[in-house]
Amino acid sequence: MYLMQKFKFLLVLLVFISSINPVLSQQKKRNQEKPNIIFILTDDQRFDALGYTGNKLITTPEMDKLAKEGTYFKNAIVTTPICAASRASILTGLYERSHNFNFQTGNVREKYMENSYPRILKDNGYKTGFYGKYGVRYNDLEKQFDEFESYDRNNAYKDRRGYFYKTIDNDTVHLTRYTGQQAVDFIDGIDGNKPFCLSLSFSAPHAHDPAEDQYFWQPETDDLLQNTTMPEPDLGEDKYFEAQPNFVRDGFNRLRWTWRYDTPEKYQHSVKGYYRMISGIDNEIAKIRQQLMDKGIDKNTVIILMGDNGYFLGERQLAGKWLLYDNSIRVPLIIFDPRANKHQDIEEMVLNIDVPQTILDLAGLKAPKTWQGKSLMPQVNKETNSIKRDTILIEHIWDFEHIPPSEGVRTNEWKYFRYVNDKSVEELYNLKKDPKEINNLINNLKYKATAANLRAKCDELIKKNSNIYRKPPTDLSVELIREPNGVSILDAKPEFGWVIADESVFQSAYQILVASSKKNIENNIGDVWDSKQVRDNTSTNIEYVGSPLEIGKTHYWKVRIWDVDNRLVDYSKPQEFTVGKSNTYMISTENKFQIDRIKPVNFEKRGDTYFMDFGKAAFATIDFTYNAKTPHNLTFRIGEQLDGKHINRTPVKTSHIRYQEIQVDVNPDKTKYQLNIKPDTRNTLPNKAIALPKGFPVLMPFRYAEVEGAQEPIAASDFEQLAYHTYWDDKASSFESDNDILNQVWDLCKYSIKATTFNGLYVDGDRERIPYEADAYLNQLSHYTTDREYAMARRTIEYFMEHPTWPTEWQQHVALMFYADYMYTGNTELIEKYYEDLKHKTLFELSNEEGLITSEKVTPEFMYKLGFKEGYNKPLTDIVDWPSAGWGGDPNNKGERDGYVFKPYNTVINAFFYENMKIMAEFANVLGKTQEAIEFELRALKAKKAVNEKMFDSKRGIYIDGIGTDHASLHANMLPLTFNMVPEEHIDTVVEFIKSRGMASSVYGSQYLMDALYNAGEEDYALQLLASTDERSWYNMIRIGSTITLEAWDIKYKNNLDWNHAWGAVPANAIPRGLWGVTPKTPGFGIASIKPQMSSLKSSSIKVPTVLGTIKGNYTYNGARLQTYEIEIPANMVAEFSLSDLDGKDLVHNGKKVPSAFEAIRLTPGKHTIQLVINSF
Repeated sequence: MYLMQKFKFLLVLLVFISSINPVLSQQKKRNQEKPNIIFILTDDQRFDALGYTGNKLITTPEMDKLAKEGTYFKNAIVTTPICAASRASILTGLYERSHNFNFQTGNVREKYMENSYPRILKDNGYKTGFYGKYGVRYNDLEKQFDEFESYDRNNAYKDRRGYFYKTIDNDTVHLTRYTGQQAVDFIDGIDGNKPFCLSLSFSAPHAHDPAEDQYFWQPETDDLLQNTTMPEPDLGEDKYFEAQPNFVRDGFNRLRWTWRYDTPEKYQHSVKGYYRMISGIDNEIAKIRQQLMDKGIDKNTVIILMGDNGYFLGERQLAGKWLLYDNSIRVPLIIFDPRANKHQDIEEMVLNIDVPQTILDLAGLKAPKTWQGKSLMPQVNKETNSIKRDTILIEHIWDFEHIPPSEGVRTNEWKYFRYVNDKSVEELYNLKKDPKEINNLINNLKYKATAANLRAKCDELIKKNSNIYRKPPTDLSVELIREPNGVSILDAKPEFGWVIADESVFQSAYQILVASSKKNIENNIGDVWDSKQVRDNTSTNIEYVGSPLEIGKTHYWKVRIWDVDNRLVDYSKPQEFTVGKSNTYMISTENKFQIDRIKPVNFEKRGDTYFMDFGKAAFATIDFTYNAKTPHNLTFRIGEQLDGKHINRTPVKTSHIRYQEIQVDVNPDKTKYQLNIKPDTRNTLPNKAIALPKGFPVLMPFRYAEVEGAQEPIAASDFEQLAYHTYWDDKASSFESDNDILNQVWDLCKYSIKATTFNGLYVDGDRERIPYEADAYLNQLSHYTTDREYAMARRTIEYFMEHPTWPTEWQQHVALMFYADYMYTGNTELIEKYYEDLKHKTLFELSNEEGLITSEKVTPEFMYKLGFKEGYNKPLTDIVDWPSAGWGGDPNNKGERDGYVFKPYNTVINAFFYENMKIMAEFANVLGKTQEAIEFELRALKAKKAVNEKMFDSKRGIYIDGIGTDHASLHANMLPLTFNMVPEEHIDTVVEFIKSRGMASSVYGSQYLMDALYNAGEEDYALQLLASTDERSWYNMIRIGSTITLEAWDIKYKNNLDWNHAWGAVPANAIPRGLWGVTPKTPGFGIASIKPQMSSLKSSSIKVPTVLGTIKGNYTYNGARLQTYEIEIPANMVAEFSLSDLDGKDLVHNGKKVPSAFEAIRLTPGKHTIQLVINSF
């Protein structure tokens, strides 16, 4: 039985082997049919450094033979005349501005190297080898080559040892000899099973820069040119050098000329050395070809020879390469295919980026679609007589102080180029008539059209060959103003900012240009200020440090940056700004205003009345068109509220819900009208109310309009609501979830912030139009989380330094405003200016020995310190919340203070005091006032200790309202919880007490209630309040018909309320800051904190604006055991993502489990997927 099974097994094995042998045989045959390829790259060999070109001084018999027997390209050109970039182009098939690699940058991007020609060959059955100067920063050569050794001149040696340090059989040999021998050995090891591609990169004839003698050749070439005097270079006279721009005359091309050519002795030595080193390469090629013949594979081996860039041999009194003259960009290119046996010389322009395409074509492989070159094999095989390329892009865009970057185009007849850092310096040559590029025709009017066409072609090719990684900075700002044209910048030393593209990841350096004219900035001329390259990752609050800016003059600026790997990206679009002079105490620039022209969303004819609904209330007026045939009168009614289907003409008398009736006289001589709204007496009081900006018409908040008395037909298209507000980007923020109530609340609150920015400062609504500190702080938080706009808050802060209001806590809100601005913008100007005065606003001078403060100690002199003027006689008064019980004469109104019992030392103002002291300690540190920082920290500690000892009822585990009462209110507990004053062991009892009180605060107090709840991780209760439909809820405002948040929860809670109060828009910041937990951990969002608390939501998405760009988030509840967060961090920012209560749960970041010891996940710029995996129920 066993023998029978063994026999069957051997029989099956024999059949299998027999079946695969033909397959293997066919595969081997196909491999043998594919040609072997040897690609030889020389370093700095210019186009005419070859005997075949007619050069009688150089000895290159093997290269000449390859040219005579193969295809020689007379006009082979490198897209970039510098070795690093040119070699990267050859490997990747891309222009420099696409791969963006050069000296001083990081590795070539992996995505490009995955598509490099050796990688593709290796992955498709070729044996690949490399020896010599790789010249490109890349760490994974084993992915490209089966066998390789990368080496170059040894710059540790400042003599001939730079070229003589490698050994063969213990003999030290020249690098050229060493590379040649590696090639011979590689060929000797070929077994014939695979075709091969051997890439050889000779370091010669590159000079050894650190050495005095510069050029070192093999002894075998000593005799060459020994008795020859090398002729002087073309264009060697002074005039050709002096014709160069200063930055060329002062650059490396001239410096290296002094190393090599500035004396007859140096010139003779260097040029002879250069030729001898090329002859040395030629000798090695002979040995390589002999080895091919010895192996019997010469008839199936294609040899490609090319230089990596051209070279100056003293022409124009220059050395090196880098410039865009033909000496620098033209190189030898020979393709010898023994199978074709068709010699030809080709005149057309071909490029280094054509070589990888040609190599893959030889191998029968398709080139990646991203490659920018063309295969030359159709021409080699005489399948076509044209490569169909009339214009090529040439460029050297590495920005190095001593080598001016340049860019241009070349045709067979013309060459145009310009210098990147001063585009006004241009050169134009007719290559047919002037092949040595002597006569610059750029200023010749006869060729103006030619120059314009080539300039446009250059721009076109630059755009075509750029990619996403060259994206410039965007969202430029001056003094945090995003579009400063039309704005008077008040700072004579303005601060610049920008947002870097996501593809840049991080900024490693920047350069700012400020110009006096649009033309100069377009030419990259910073004639007012050129910061040069600044090695700094800061992209906001960069202060101008040039010459004083002229007041009233328009300037232009732009910026470019170096990315995370030190790759230079393109300049941003220019931005204009004008410096003005402040006529007040303010240094903060006011932004411009916008007018939204809104058509009715509903328009109805109701008998003799036309009714229109503009969708939302706005601080606005109406423009309308009316074609009267006879003079008559129209009656307009505008208002915020409906009474049934009509505008409410009799809002509650005590309220400030707006309504107005206006008569408009119309006549045949006029068709365009604007509604003349009557000004309100109270909100236009001189020296109290904030006047509307100059040029504004009278504005009133309204949503609806009615028109009576029309004798001619009218339509919706005849009317526009002109809604006035500050500069606003609706797309800057967004929020959505599976909870429709919450979505409506967000929309209401976000729009409320936009709609109430009509007056230049944060005001308390339409009733008074007066700024109040607490109102403004809430407004600021919601403004900063809904738009990247900071000007109004900063000006309001300055306003409060001169115009304080009477509530004690309102003074304490000023420091909170300073701190929010500092954290969200990273700017310290206001802190620097107002630090000493801000100290008084914290009320620290009112503290007792225990560290607590009371407003009962206030003197007139202290009131003056706060900014109150002489004659002001209302003392500071603790307010806690607003309104008080019985407000407006309503005995049924219990007020919004939850029964708070006022005592001289009360909990609320001391909680604020503690937070103020922490803020001032940080500000003191910012300003380098170490001793004061310590003092403020000590005051904070004392205040916290005293509050917890004197104002905490340890039996009940809750805070009382103050010293001398046992009454405990919501406010006395939510403020300590908000400001992290509650000892950990008492958090639970404080939280339970807060939850027992419900929404026992005003819309103002809800800010601190939401902050307290999210601070304590009470996400369920917080979401319940945010999405509540109770009477005391934000949804109630929507339900009763308002489209801007109310001053109170409803009229019963404040009978003089208005329907346009931004302090009621707390969810606009509570959702981003609390529910999504997106806050700045360090000033200016250098580090963001993201701590979501999604509660029962099943899905949510958000966009949060910051000075560095937009943070984006998406949440999905996948099920009971899995939740997913997708987070996108903008460039130049890092974030820390964390979740609470992770017991029995795992975090998985981008597919990798996060160790449980980590409290937060560090998020770098880009997209992240974080999964919360619940292991148990």
